[in-house]
Amino acid sequence: MNKLRLLLLAALLAAGTLFFGWWTVPVIAAVYALVRRKATAPREAMLAALLAWLLLFSRVMSQPAFATLLDRLGQLFSMPGLFVFALSFGLAVVLAWSAARAVTGVVSRASAQGHR
Repeated sequence: MNKLRLLLLAALLAAGTLFFGWWTVPVIAAVYALVRRKATAPREAMLAALLAWLLLFSRVMSQPAFATLLDRLGQLFSMPGLFVFALSFGLAVVLAWSAARAVTGVVSRASAQGHR
């Protein structure tokens, strides 16, 4: 796996999330898989999403209000705030992996049918 490609994808995912919202994660991952056309694309998208959201959250975690937010989220969902925090990473990872995996599956199936 090319580390530079992974870092560039993570930067793109972070920028997309920052400027447009979480829904850009599956869109960018799907486009990446379509362009990459390799079986490793879902894993690469998943790792890049994890890196991107770690970067985004590291920026927010330095704020004093973050501890208050975790406390309130924990009260709202009746679970530890850190668990809610971890679920958000899970969301990014699952969205990126599933979108890239779906595209990879469709592309490989279309390629297989085209070679018949």
